[in-house]
Amino acid sequence: MSENEQREGTPQSPILSESPNPVTPRQFDDQQESQRGFVIIPEDQRTKNFHMYSNSHRDLNPYTRPLTVSDLESVLALENIAFEDPNERASREKLRYRLTRCGELCLGIFCTMIPGSNSKIETLATGRPVETSRRNGAISVLIGHVIAAKTHDATASDASMGVPEGWEGTKPPRTNIGHQEDGRTIVLHSVAILPAFQGRGLGKVLMAAYMQQMNGAGIADRLALIAHDHKVNFYKMLGFLEKGKSDAQFGGGGWYDMIYDLKTPEARTAYG
Repeated sequence: MSENEQREGTPQSPILSESPNPVTPRQFDDQQESQRGFVIIPEDQRTKNFHMYSNSHRDLNPYTRPLTVSDLESVLALENIAFEDPNERASREKLRYRLTRCGELCLGIFCTMIPGSNSKIETLATGRPVETSRRNGAISVLIGHVIAAKTHDATASDASMGVPEGWEGTKPPRTNIGHQEDGRTIVLHSVAILPAFQGRGLGKVLMAAYMQQMNGAGIADRLALIAHDHKVNFYKMLGFLEKGKSDAQFGGGGWYDMIYDLKTPEARTAYG
């Protein structure tokens, strides 16, 4: 195949732009939305040489920020494409519940793109303008996320993954189902990267940013998740400990419990 034929048969790569200014996060008018803090990924942690992009955009320049319910459509699109088994995907209801009740525990990794390319980025259509004054129409596109909630249990359980009845009411009933605001374990229900961006280290970047953020927050004692056997070593590499087979039957079961102990207040004071 000639070079010209290759170019004609290859979808046009998306055009990447610079990241939003982290010093002036956007303030939304909706009272339900908290101010978003953008965090630019340090240069030495960025994923470089993305061969799927043009040579002039080798750096992806990802940045992270907390997720809110306004990100629901992007989160749902990512969830549905990242998990091949439908039984392992969170439903729209679960995602809306978690983003509404505990969005501060959910983190997204984004890049800024200029729309108009033919690249198939599943979350491109649900991206949001970075600044309304930009002439190029640059949008913030979700490429990975961590969706989490709190529990009183030491490990992830089926109860922690549920959605309580009546949660949208003014006085929802007390239950052990779903998010427990005073729980000391943060359960990571979903860790996902768009398939087009997998294998490039973004999962490590996202998890490192999340773990650092939760270590500094002082709102929990540990992180917990369930993983299939082929993912256990990935989480061990990040510092998680395997605690054996999980009792959770979500998605058909067959999971392993993974735990990461967060820093104590004394350790945070001593080591930062």
